Amino acid sequence: MRRSGILIFTFLLFSCKSSIPKDVLPPKKMQAVLWDIIQADELAEYYSGQDSSFKSLSKHVNYYQKVFAIHKIGKEDFTKSLAYYENHPAQLKPILDSLQSLGGRQNITDSTKSTTKPPIDSARKKHPFPVKHHP
Repeated sequence: MRRSGILIFTFLLFSCKSSIPKDVLPPKKMQAVLWDIIQADELAEYYSGQDSSFKSLSKHVNYYQKVFAIHKIGKEDFTKSLAYYENHPAQLKPILDSLQSLGGRQNITDSTKSTTKPPIDSARKKHPFPVKHHP
C-alpha cells in the first residue's frame, strides 16, 4: 500500500508538471529571443525618429530576421512558440517577468554609466614640455 502511494504521488508530481512540446522554444531560449526582438524594435524606432526616409517596417523585418539567424530559429518557430505561450499564460508569465527584471537591470547599468566622469579633454592637458608656436 505504501509503495503504491509513493508511485501515485510520483506520477501526479510529474503529470502536473507542464511539459512544453518539442517544437516550442524552451523558456530560456524564448526569453533570449524576446529580449533581442525588443531590442530590435527599439533600434528600428530610434532610427525611424532620426531619419524621415527610414523605412521602419522593412527595418523591423530585417532586424527580426537577424535575431532569428543569431538564435538559429525560423520565423515559424518563433510564431508557433509565441502562440503556444500566449495560450499558456502561466508559462509565459515567468518569461515576461524575467524580461522586466532584465530591462530594469539594464536601466540601472545604463544610468550608472552616465554618472561617471567625462573623459579628460586631451587638448586641455598640460604637456610635459612647452609647445612653441612659430609665427
